[in-house]
Amino acid sequence: MSGLTAEVLDPAGRPTAAGMPALDRPPVVWEDDRWWRFTERTDLHENHYLAVHDAGVLVALAPLLLTRDGGGLLFYDAPKMVGALGAFGDTERLTDAERARWDDLAEALPAARRDQYPSVALSVFGSHHGIVHAEGRTAAERREVLGELPRLLDDAARTLGCRSSALLYLGDEEAGPIGPAARALGHTPAVLGAESVLRLGAADWDGYLAGLASRKRRRTHRELTEYEDAGFRTVIRTGADALTGQVVDLQVALRAKYGLPGGRERVQRDFDAIRDTVGDSALVLSAERDGETLGFVLYLRSGDALFGRTAGFDERAKGVYFALTYHETVRWSLANGVRSIWYGLAAYDAKKLRGCDLEPRHGWFRFTGEGHGVLEETLRLQSAGEHRRLRGLGTDSTTSQGD
Repeated sequence: MSGLTAEVLDPAGRPTAAGMPALDRPPVVWEDDRWWRFTERTDLHENHYLAVHDAGVLVALAPLLLTRDGGGLLFYDAPKMVGALGAFGDTERLTDAERARWDDLAEALPAARRDQYPSVALSVFGSHHGIVHAEGRTAAERREVLGELPRLLDDAARTLGCRSSALLYLGDEEAGPIGPAARALGHTPAVLGAESVLRLGAADWDGYLAGLASRKRRRTHRELTEYEDAGFRTVIRTGADALTGQVVDLQVALRAKYGLPGGRERVQRDFDAIRDTVGDSALVLSAERDGETLGFVLYLRSGDALFGRTAGFDERAKGVYFALTYHETVRWSLANGVRSIWYGLAAYDAKKLRGCDLEPRHGWFRFTGEGHGVLEETLRLQSAGEHRRLRGLGTDSTTSQGD
């Protein structure tokens, strides 16, 4: 039996970068103390932290996002994620029998979800697990912590009075030790999608183009030519002042188009929080024409990596998305010491076509309320569809499939 113990901390009581140096400008921005301060300003979840100790010494820290009644963000609200194809899953890849069962379960899902709250997820905004190990820990010691997380999260869920919990967005490296322990405790595994990463090995833009297959090189030239012929130019802004009023306007319009909650007030509040916390890491590429911003993409830089946060495009910005988000971003990155661009989950076909590696992300769910069997069976079908989608793209990982 491991001697690791854990306690649940509130934001005011958690270690900061001053007391835990691993939180100070880490390679992954979602593990940065500053980003956690951004997340703590949300009104959609309660923020807590799981502090893991070995003989009284802090060895790891992970964010916990608690949802009281189903009002959380979809990607961090475990009961809401189940059956929601906007979170993950692909029912088109289910067999006829599986699809029929999926449809049968759908009627019982709303009631089953309602009985799983409060719910807590070990995760952080950015679709990342958020687990941070103390500096100086060996690989074996890190694996020990990971293998104990399912047990420690179960204990934390009970402490917080939660009826469900989830470990979310683990990569293969983390999933290896976590999977067997989670299954032993009855957690249901799921493939949640894949992080899309574009790794840049070329020294400069010309070298990058030369390294592309001829068809991809022609596509890149064509998309950039169309972008320029349409009168667009790329403007680069960095730092807290990069989030201009026109960028806010585009984000508001995007949320309205897709029926997302919150209007200008929420968008402005989120952007203000980014300025106040990670503003010095912000990079905005804007597509501008005649002095008007018609498209943008916001990245957060950490070391030699860019992490995509959000984007927005006016309906008049035809053909801008790929030119700005991929080609212009790569061109700037190669000139400024960036070696990898992390684009997040979803839109896998387009990302793979443009050279991204797809790295599977895994989750484990535990439901204890009435109707938990409905959620567990739905989750297995949802995961099967997502797993088959990734396998069809040449990305296969059986870590959370129980194989």
